Amino acid sequence: MTYGALAVASRRRVLEVLRRAGTPLDAVALGQATGLHPNTVRFHLKVLIEAGYVVQASAPRGGPGRPQAVYAEVAPAAEAGGYALLAEMLAGQLDDRDGSALAQRAGRRWLHRTAPAAAAVPASTGPERAAADPVAAPPGAGATATLDEAAVRATALFAELGFDPVRTPHDGAARIELHACPFLDVARRHPDVVCGVHLGLLRGTVDGLAPQAFDAELYPFVRPGVCAAEIRRRESR
Repeated sequence: MTYGALAVASRRRVLEVLRRAGTPLDAVALGQATGLHPNTVRFHLKVLIEAGYVVQASAPRGGPGRPQAVYAEVAPAAEAGGYALLAEMLAGQLDDRDGSALAQRAGRRWLHRTAPAAAAVPASTGPERAAADPVAAPPGAGATATLDEAAVRATALFAELGFDPVRTPHDGAARIELHACPFLDVARRHPDVVCGVHLGLLRGTVDGLAPQAFDAELYPFVRPGVCAAEIRRRESR
């Protein structure tokens, strides 16, 4: 799947409507549910199909004419038993060491290797290129980034990874509730490790946008099966 497909808020809204509908919808119905023009919906659907988030099918009409195009979200693959066992073994090993710190570092490095668009502002040469490294970016780069931009980028990343993120208002912070952890069973037994990886992803994402401009925290299990990420602009000292 392609991270860039979820970088547009209205496109994420189309996907969210499909996810909650639980049944295929056509472009007109999606337009009514999202407030978008059907042609705009079709454009977003094309991008989502190419990125692997949505599938198109044909539904017969009640009368004469061509079959109607309908769309549905691609169901996330179930966690395979072998991968679950591997995750359990690795998390257990990290628990015996400084698990949380190592896990955060692993999350940042994975983000930097596999999703540089999520972790970095555009870079070219010289000082700007250093801002592309979420682990070692210098202070000051991207300082004009807003809290909303940081939240949008983090929400898009968590959506691509299958966390079913939902933005909620919260006391001057950008709060993102994560409703579908892909590693929920392992996280319950090893929260420092699994949630540490996710915190590393979160901090790597916002630091890539604006190094040292934001504070980011992850709160495990604020409700059963739900974690919360919070991003705040760092106060000047």
